[in-house]
Amino acid sequence: MPIYKVEKYLQQCIESIITQTYSRIEIILVNDGSPDNCPEICNRYKTLDKRIVIIHKENRGLVSARKAGMQIAKGEYIGFVDGDDWVKSQMFEDMMHYAVEYNVDVVLAGHKEELDGNVVEVLYNSLPTGYYSKKDLINDIYPKMLCTETFSKFGVFSYLWNKIFRKDVIFNSQMDVDDRIFIAEDAACTYPTLLHANSIYITDSTFYRYRQHVESMVKDRDIDSLELDRYNILYNHLYRKFKSSEHAKLLLPQLNLFLLSLLTVQSGLDFDNNGELNELFAFGKIPEGSNILVCGAGTFGQHIVKRIQSGNKFNLVGWVDNLYKMYKNIGLPLESMNQVNTLDYDCVLIAFIDERNAKNMKNRVLNYGVPPEKILMVSHYIEFPIKELLKRFGLEIAS
Repeated sequence: MPIYKVEKYLQQCIESIITQTYSRIEIILVNDGSPDNCPEICNRYKTLDKRIVIIHKENRGLVSARKAGMQIAKGEYIGFVDGDDWVKSQMFEDMMHYAVEYNVDVVLAGHKEELDGNVVEVLYNSLPTGYYSKKDLINDIYPKMLCTETFSKFGVFSYLWNKIFRKDVIFNSQMDVDDRIFIAEDAACTYPTLLHANSIYITDSTFYRYRQHVESMVKDRDIDSLELDRYNILYNHLYRKFKSSEHAKLLLPQLNLFLLSLLTVQSGLDFDNNGELNELFAFGKIPEGSNILVCGAGTFGQHIVKRIQSGNKFNLVGWVDNLYKMYKNIGLPLESMNQVNTLDYDCVLIAFIDERNAKNMKNRVLNYGVPPEKILMVSHYIEFPIKELLKRFGLEIAS
């Protein structure tokens, strides 16, 4: 468990692990130089449970923390839990059941997303549940692993924390991940590991609880001048892994779309710090001075709002979501969808990457009487010239 600035959630997280119905576990808490009370909380629990091992280290980021834990782990299988999340008591018993019964290298599950203590979304892998041999991986998993026929829809979620891995299968993949990667750092390990796996089991259990909160590293961090460099590191890392695979022709086109989806979520990063919208902005060109209403408050919506507010080219006149009460409770200035009828806007941005969710939100907005010509949805879909675009932004493939 990597731990950094999560003291508000850490006790619940640790409690959820020490009360697992599967008791034959080693619990490695990696304090990644957290400046709050997390070290003290870890030390207190170590006195209560002899299965707990603590690593106190200087802050080097999530990837570094996971490497430190893996290097001392003694178990045959390894699982991950982020310090601001928590898991149901049956999680590891359920996953170890499949690991042992089918003798697989990886067990993959779904998860539930929580907002203000409420489950707001249940997410499953897009592929059918059951056992997959190496032949099945080649025929059914790899062709859709990073990207299905729908934009930003993964066949297999990239997250490490809703899976367990045989240690000798994942170890090298995790140790190869550059410590500087902290966007899609899970993907940098998960997908190469699946290429090394000889068998997996997919279950529809959703015992992992992913907590959405405003302190989240992904949603709240500032963008700096090194952002493109970080994307280059990620892109080249996965490119090299996929290029050396016998399945390169299947994987490399998916990688381009995967990276595009990451950049789209970031809502057209202001790489030059000039306030201008660049070609990665998900909604195309918007006239300067436009009044904008944003619909959707997930990670994508939060980035869009931050992007608009960071410059002086546009006016944010409103931000709405069906779950506005929950978002307000965690500190985001959301309003009810009813506000759509009271605001003066030139365009409405549908802040959902997933095409199905975007269409559902568009229909809701139309029902409020918004003219169709004022509604803008993500325009980065399969036909987008991703290779040329990435090169224009310096995302060159290493030789």
